[in-house]
Formats: sequence, C-alpha cells, structure tokens
Amino acid sequence: MNNQANEIAPAEPAPQDFKAPVFSDDKLVLYFHPYNFYSQKVLLVLYEKNIDFTPYVVDLCNGEQYSSWFLNLNPKGDVPVLQDGAFIIPNSPQIINYVESKFRGERHPTLKPYRPDSLEYDKMSTFERAFTRLPVGALSLGSFIHDDLKLSPKAPFIGPVRQSCLKNNDKVMDMLRRSMDETDSTICLSALKQKLDIQVRRRNLVASRTDFQRVLDAVRNVLLFVEQELSKQRPRKEWLTGDELTLADVSLGLLLQRLYQLGFENYYWGYGKLPLVEGFFLRFKQRPSYHKLMPSSNFEILKEMWSMTPANYKLGATAGFLGMAMFAAFAHK
Repeated sequence: MNNQANEIAPAEPAPQDFKAPVFSDDKLVLYFHPYNFYSQKVLLVLYEKNIDFTPYVVDLCNGEQYSSWFLNLNPKGDVPVLQDGAFIIPNSPQIINYVESKFRGERHPTLKPYRPDSLEYDKMSTFERAFTRLPVGALSLGSFIHDDLKLSPKAPFIGPVRQSCLKNNDKVMDMLRRSMDETDSTICLSALKQKLDIQVRRRNLVASRTDFQRVLDAVRNVLLFVEQELSKQRPRKEWLTGDELTLADVSLGLLLQRLYQLGFENYYWGYGKLPLVEGFFLRFKQRPSYHKLMPSSNFEILKEMWSMTPANYKLGATAGFLGMAMFAAFAHK
C-alpha cells in the first residue's frame, strides 16, 4: 500500500446515520461479522446444529455497532447478537446456550451430549473454560507488532492488511469515545466505557514484548494440556472427550484456525511438537461446517464486504478498508 493511500482517512458516518434493518417476526437473525472470532464460533454452532437463520453483517469498520439501533440490541456494542422474535441474546455464550436448549432432536444434534453429572461433561467444561479464557484479540493484535516471532501469516492477515490493522487501532477507540459522547443512555455509557477500558488495557498489554510473551505462554500451556489429555485416551477418540463433537471441540478448532491464520502453527505445534493437537486440527478442517465457515478462498467474503461499503468510503484505500474491517472484527472483544 503506497504512502498516499496510508494518509487517506475514510469518511466515517456518525452512528445515528445507520438505519435499523427490518425483519419479519418469525426470523431467527444473527448480527455478526465474518472475521470476528466470537461470531465465527456462533456461526459454526449454528451450522453444526443445522439451524436455519438470517445473517446480517454489522458494518464494524464504519461504526454500525455503535449506532442507536444496535445499542438497543446490545448496549456493549459487541457482535454477535441473536434475535429470535422478541428475544434478544447478546453474546456468544448466551447465544450458544439458547440454541442448545431450543433446538434439539435428530435434526439438531447437541453439542453438549453428556449428562451434567458425568465425568465427560466435567472434562468438556474444563476444556471449554480453558479455551474461552484465552485473550484472542490481544493474541491477534500482538502478532502484528512483534516481528521477532517470525510468523508465517495466511490470508486475510497478510501484507498491507496487517499494517492497516495497526494504523486503525486508534480509530476504533475514537469511535468508542464519540459514541460515549453521543449516547443519552446511562446503560450504554457504562457499557461503552467498560469496553474502552478493555481496549486500552489490550493495547498496553500487547505493546510490551514481555507482557505479550505471557499471552503466548498461556496459549502454549493450554495446548500442552490438550496434548497431554489426548495422549491419555485409551482407546484413542476422534475428539477431546469422545467420538462426538462437542462445544469444547468447536472452541479448540477455531482457536487453532485463528493461530494458523496468524502464522503460529510452527511456533506451537509444527515440526512434530504437538502431533495430537495437529491431528485434531486436521480432522476439524474436514468438517462440512468448517468449509461453510472458512471457504476455500477468502475473496468471496472480501467481495461481499466491499459491495456493502458506502460509495464515499470507497474513495479510501482498499487495504485500509479491509484492515479496518478485520481489525474491528478481531479486536471487538
């Protein structure tokens, strides 16, 4: 990306410029972003459970998540959000619990197949807690900053997009501050302030190589734990707790996918370091739901995002747009 493109500031509409989408009352609607890690988790769950839904891509790069209509759905301004008629479910754990409870039966396989008092359920819950506590947003951002890691990133986190993601860090926080100034809701103000504090702490965390190493070590410890647990299986099972895919497998599979895209595969499991973790990832990538979530080419997703961009915004740099979209997506929580 040339220097002139770097200097072009995209025209960012104020949050109130966005119009609320209208859907019929009988629609199950998912408000999400295709590059947001937590959106991907919900999408994969919906695909695995064969649930029909209407997708709505929230324009994170232009601040639609801070528009009045979206803050009415989720005062935190976070995706994903699920709307089922009058019911609004505002974050990924609640969404997953909701669809697990509502959609059951032969057509909608469960991702929590064990009795709550069983050893398998305890193992599944232990894995899930370990994965969900990892700071994926900080991991992503820090990987762009510290070149000494010598990573091999994959599309879409490559080349000028990486630099654009870094340049747009402050823009995300500026949108948050602007939304805090414009909201007249005490609930929204409190939620947005909390979110801004998290963004500032994340930026400070990843700026320090020593502090970021603690994030990398936390990921390594979790993957070592997975490798050890898989090695104990007698006989060997296909997934973490058995031959049925569970929510814990969804979480681990998506974590490995994000690490792979960021270029961490050799840092963590390549060259035979964690063969059972690597084998798990290879099996996970064979799932039909994975192929629906991660098409063979990212171009179709990028083309869709570009087609949704306002005309005045397209005057900016293409890489800048994509970088802002993806930064907003992975730094969203």
